[in-house]
Parts: sequence; C-alpha cells; structure tokens
Amino acid sequence: MYKFSILILVLSLSLFSCKKIEGKGGRSSITGKVFMKDKSGNNQGEYFIPNYRVYIIYGEDNDIYDDDMRTNYDGSFKFENLREGTYKIFTYTTDYTDPSGLKAVFKSAEVGKKEDVDVGIIEIEK
Repeated sequence: MYKFSILILVLSLSLFSCKKIEGKGGRSSITGKVFMKDKSGNNQGEYFIPNYRVYIIYGEDNDIYDDDMRTNYDGSFKFENLREGTYKIFTYTTDYTDPSGLKAVFKSAEVGKKEDVDVGIIEIEK
C-alpha cells in the first residue's frame, strides 16, 4: 500500500508541476502602438507617442503588472518571449474625473504557441 501511495504521489506531482503558466519563457510576442490625442500644451495634435510606458499583466486573475517597457520612436511596443496564455496590456490616459488624474486603458490578448499577436492601437488623451 505504501508503494502504491508513493507512485500516485509521484504521478500527480509530475502531471501538475509541468503546467506552464503565462509569462516569459516562450516564443510568442504581443505588439501594438500607442496613439496620443493631445489637446493641451504646445504639442497639440494627434500622433503616435514615443517613449511612453506600456505595461503587461500575465494571466487573467492577476491585477498587478508583471513587466513594462517604453514605446519606440513610432509609438510601437513589443513584449517578446511569452508563453501561451492570456495577457492584459495597458497604459494610462488622462482622466480629470478621477482623483489621481489617470485612468488605465486595457487591451486583452490570447497568445498561442509561437504566435505574434497584434493588439492594435491603444488611444490615450492628454
């Protein structure tokens, strides 16, 4: 009976410990662009914004960001080396109705193995 219990324990550990969760370590990526509608200051206009912070959350149940990056000169970003799973991409826009003055703008992405997913354009305002 003892040997049978050990065998069951080893089999269950091997089955459940191999489940890979969302995060780094894969061959997939998520890309997109951040578009600014600037209605204040000297830079009024609409343009893809460079050097703007974008965040990623690994998985559906997590509410805290796991990684971040800044957009390129053309407003584009790319999170690379991701595993298969669900991700949330977000950045902040100005919101004068919120006490913080900011509001998160989210995009969701379902990523498969060796897949490049484009979340499109994330529009923000200032």
